[in-house]
This record gives sequence, C-alpha cells and structure tokens, in this order.
Amino acid sequence: MSSNPKVQALLFADDLVLWSADGDMRTTQESLNTALDALLTRSNNNEMIVNTSKMVFQVFTLSTKPKAIQLFYGDYQLQRTQEATYLGIILDLRLSWNKQASRVQAVGKTRNGLLKRLSGVKWGTT
Repeated sequence: MSSNPKVQALLFADDLVLWSADGDMRTTQESLNTALDALLTRSNNNEMIVNTSKMVFQVFTLSTKPKAIQLFYGDYQLQRTQEATYLGIILDLRLSWNKQASRVQAVGKTRNGLLKRLSGVKWGTT
C-alpha cells in the first residue's frame, strides 16, 4: 500500500480500508488492484488469512452514471455495495448521511425512553 502513493490505507484492529481519490476510474481501478495484489502478497508471506466474504468496495460519486470498475483480491472479485458500515458509521454512495442520522436518532429515542422510565422511579426508603 505504501508502494502506491495514489492509494491510502486506514487500519483499525482487524479492519482495513483502502481508498483512492482520482477523477479517472481506470487509474483508480489499476491503483487499487495493485494495492490489493500487494496486500495478497503480504498476507501470504505472513501466513495471514483474509476473510474475502467481508470484502466489498464502494464508489462515492455525485455522477448519475455509475462507472464500471472491477477489483480483485487474487482470484476473488470484490462485490460493489451501495452502502457499507465502517467502525459503526454507515456510508452511502453520495455520503448523504441519511441512514446514519436515522440510526443515531433511533438509538437516541430508545435511550430517551429508558431515561424517562428511570426518572419516574422513587429511590431510597420511604
């Protein structure tokens, strides 16, 4: 990943995100596939297993015409997703944050209800 300056990496515990920001989808595809090849080599050299069933990719764009892109980890072709969750944050194609806001609102509503129930309880001895 560090061998390719167009690809950035973010690692937290066992979660890895690779990304590239480029206007040309062909360049982005080549850069990411090169980084995925390097990841495969590094994983094999260190006898690490990557769970390919959790590997997906997402393209963030405001374009109404989605560009075709294919990414591979060895023989496995990554599936394109409409939304992904990373570290509890829901990311959609346009980064609108609507689903994330709805989820946070639902959690807040649940916790607010719990606080209302607790505030009606008398504490101590009477």
